[in-house]
Amino acid sequence: MLLFSVAQKIVSEGLGQLELTRPLLGNLQAESTQLEELLDSYGARSNSRWYVFRMQIAVLKNYSSAGYELLHLKHTCQGYSLEASREEFLAGTETALAYVAAFLFCALQNLLEEGEGFGWPEPEENLGLDFSELLPPGRLPRDRKTKADNSAEELVIQLATEFLNNTEDAKFLHVAARSKGPEWRNLNFDRIGEASMRALEMRIHNLQSTYDTYVSDSDTEACDLNLPKLRGHISIVLHILRVATIFAHFYERHFSLNAEALRCQTRNPDLLGDLFLDIFTHYLCRYAYDFLSSARSLCQEMLKKYAVISQAHLPIPPFFGFHARPSALVSSIVQHYGSEVRLLCGGSSYDAGRTFDLFRVNGWIDQQKRKYVYEQLDQLSLHELVAKVRASAIGRDEALLNILRQLAMKNMIHILQYPPPVAAIIENSQDNLRELAKNVIVKLHEQRALTIILDLKVTYEGDTRVLKDLRLLAENSYGENEQGTNIALPKALSYLKHYREEN
Repeated sequence: MLLFSVAQKIVSEGLGQLELTRPLLGNLQAESTQLEELLDSYGARSNSRWYVFRMQIAVLKNYSSAGYELLHLKHTCQGYSLEASREEFLAGTETALAYVAAFLFCALQNLLEEGEGFGWPEPEENLGLDFSELLPPGRLPRDRKTKADNSAEELVIQLATEFLNNTEDAKFLHVAARSKGPEWRNLNFDRIGEASMRALEMRIHNLQSTYDTYVSDSDTEACDLNLPKLRGHISIVLHILRVATIFAHFYERHFSLNAEALRCQTRNPDLLGDLFLDIFTHYLCRYAYDFLSSARSLCQEMLKKYAVISQAHLPIPPFFGFHARPSALVSSIVQHYGSEVRLLCGGSSYDAGRTFDLFRVNGWIDQQKRKYVYEQLDQLSLHELVAKVRASAIGRDEALLNILRQLAMKNMIHILQYPPPVAAIIENSQDNLRELAKNVIVKLHEQRALTIILDLKVTYEGDTRVLKDLRLLAENSYGENEQGTNIALPKALSYLKHYREEN
């Protein structure tokens, strides 16, 4: 069996002489894949005698794939325009390659020992196996004629938008990357496990496929230097995530549950300990997140370049204006796309990407609401109520409740707390009933015991793509109900769930 001959050659030469090359890794991957399929067809995973042997084959198959991806990163990242430190990244790649080499070496040792246990004949030697990889220097000239595509610009906008929307949930990588040694054991693999890694990997793969199909080699790509940069960042993230998925799979499936079957903890304890978690968090998770962040910045720059500026006249948050929750969602949408959006109202302009700037809009909103409710109160006839109060037939608090009910029946206010706590507001006040009612409504609105219903609109000015999402947010009550609690948002705004979780 060729795999055993390869194992005999590598083990006899020693780990110090093991150099990972693509010919070697390709051979290990092909041979172990075929053998794994054969073993599984006979139920080796469920057999106590064959399980450990099957485990070594799984290590060879998966970690030869991981090593192949890491070599790809080592060789191709030189041609990418990377925003992060290339030298530091390459150093991390070499460390990860050394780890993979040690793990493969251990599995090959175990493979030979298992073969001896089964009484198999010694593997053949001197087969002339040579897995060296001598690569000539330089690169081929980029001289193929680009394709003209009038729609490529629209596809770039679509690609950049999809990239932003599909990478919001990659923040779990940042959480893992910031973890320290003692905290590794408490990492939440429900969040950074194989399922999350693979799902993100597939989304990035789809984005790369879209780019290669519709944007690559187009006139638009040739004229926009950010596009090849974006392609490079997407590609490098994809390969990192493929390795991260393998690491996460082995941690969840084997390191945590069946580490003894790997038989490497006695040969090299570091393989299943802090070294593994250091590479997983501080190399794989860190650089996947760093390159994703750089790619997001490139996407935001491109969206600015291709921005179509327009205006949208949208209603204000219907219940309590731009308080914390709706302001955070508005600013999050603007920040998500990275373009400037202005909110215009009352002769003033506000930065819609800054939460605290939006808070200032409430001054104008409250002024309009007070003006409106005062006008409505002035139109009410209060003679009968005033007479009853003077005759002590009813108290001032009961008269005020009557006024509030009248306004509520006319859909001018909406009472949220029953009964409205008016007694504390009117205590010691000498105002007449009408002025007292104005003061009570303003105070109750501040306390969120009622809301003043007024159809007010403001103008947003900026990129049409951002305005489209802001319109969708406005159509969904800015993500909250009249009690100030979250309501479900449409799928198109699903990227906001992370902003909600953080706040």
